[in-house]
Amino acid sequence: MDHHFIEREEGFTLHYLEWIPAFENDSLPVICIHGNLSNGRMFRWIGEKLSKGRWGTPRRVISIDLRGCGDSGLPETGFTIRHLASDIEAVLQHAGIEKAHFISFSRGVPNTVQFAVDYPGKIKGFVVGDYPAKSFVMKKEWVENLIARYKIHQTWDELYQSISPNQEISPDEFAERKEEFYVKKEDGIHARVHKDLPMKLQMDSEDLDLTHGLDQIEGPVLLLRGEEKGTLINEEEVQEFRRYHPSLKEEIIAGSGHSVFDPKEQTESIFKDYFASLT
Repeated sequence: MDHHFIEREEGFTLHYLEWIPAFENDSLPVICIHGNLSNGRMFRWIGEKLSKGRWGTPRRVISIDLRGCGDSGLPETGFTIRHLASDIEAVLQHAGIEKAHFISFSRGVPNTVQFAVDYPGKIKGFVVGDYPAKSFVMKKEWVENLIARYKIHQTWDELYQSISPNQEISPDEFAERKEEFYVKKEDGIHARVHKDLPMKLQMDSEDLDLTHGLDQIEGPVLLLRGEEKGTLINEEEVQEFRRYHPSLKEEIIAGSGHSVFDPKEQTESIFKDYFASLT
């Protein structure tokens, strides 16, 4: 896993991760786009599988830390969906990529569709993670609650004890994945997201129906949807994808709400079938 940094004209550094394929080939690369308040490391297991050829021909994989997330910096302004789409384009230009398959989770889905609208002809396949092709205004009360609950933990055990009652995560899984979402600094353990990001996103958020942008996406579309309470896409919104992509393949992830990209046997089987079928 390699790290790359780009100096953006807005005065901040944009970071992305890269997995190099096991051997050179002509397969299109894969670009991974996380949701709000997450980061590119959430796709680490996917990057490792794809680059090593576990799901067909090895592929180059890029996972982006959008502004304010992961190891990317936080500009003073510029948090509209078009700003986020411009981060994606900046990475593709820096990496020398003209066309790619995309995997997007949660609010990363509308960010990707906006990218397709602003920079057409670049998406040749799309894996959709439990979210519609729409962007919504973020509630100020929700953001204020997030900021109020932001805490710097002093030990990994303290952090685990604080999150385990709300998330079904075993100590072993936590130990394996903790550094995907948290980072240890001199003053303690922080979430891999800037504390001020939620408020900046909220101020620039708006209600947008981007369904028309699905017409700018080429290739096969795979949609993963949670089976349990917490899924963030409904049947009507699934049909909107199908209207633009009649061959859409929908998969219901058993035992999942919104977190449909967690490393599970079912999810891995779905990804393997999807990428093995691509040319």
